[in-house]
Amino acid sequence: TSRKSAVTMHGEADTARCRCRRSQRGFTLIEAALTMVIVGTGVLAIVAAQQAYHQKNDWAQRSGTAQLLANELRELTLPLPLHDPLTGSANLGPEAGETGIADYDDLDDFAGSVTDGFGQGLTFNPPVNALRQEIADLAQWTQEVEVTNVLPDNISSTFTQPLASTAMTRVIVTVKYQGPNDDG
Repeated sequence: TSRKSAVTMHGEADTARCRCRRSQRGFTLIEAALTMVIVGTGVLAIVAAQQAYHQKNDWAQRSGTAQLLANELRELTLPLPLHDPLTGSANLGPEAGETGIADYDDLDDFAGSVTDGFGQGLTFNPPVNALRQEIADLAQWTQEVEVTNVLPDNISSTFTQPLASTAMTRVIVTVKYQGPNDDG
């Protein structure tokens, strides 16, 4: 009996050793494929998040630049009188001899060419700063200025009045960006 027990115990030890060897063989093909799918999905998610971050960062940077350019025109036009100090509202738009932004001395000059009290507006490309200087390294940006009169009791209305017809004037600055790869 003791000999039979030894054989049985020896056989059990061999079986246990055999089981250990099987579990240490490595990964199966299915396990490796599943790991690759999980890791690949994680990497793709990180790449997509990074791309979204860059797009949002570009948008934020452009929005900030646009706000800066609009504010430059605000700072330029804020201290100007509504109409020319010499001619008043007799001549709307740029007066004779005022050929560019350096010569504009009143707000209605920024209305551009005026017909029936409504100005065509002005476009600056490259944009200008509050010192009336062109910002040459921002040539892909454009500032558009529109000067209109509005009713004093409804300044948010889109209904505009001819220049010099009311005491309330609205200046709208639209800033546009044309990227190097953009169609329009």
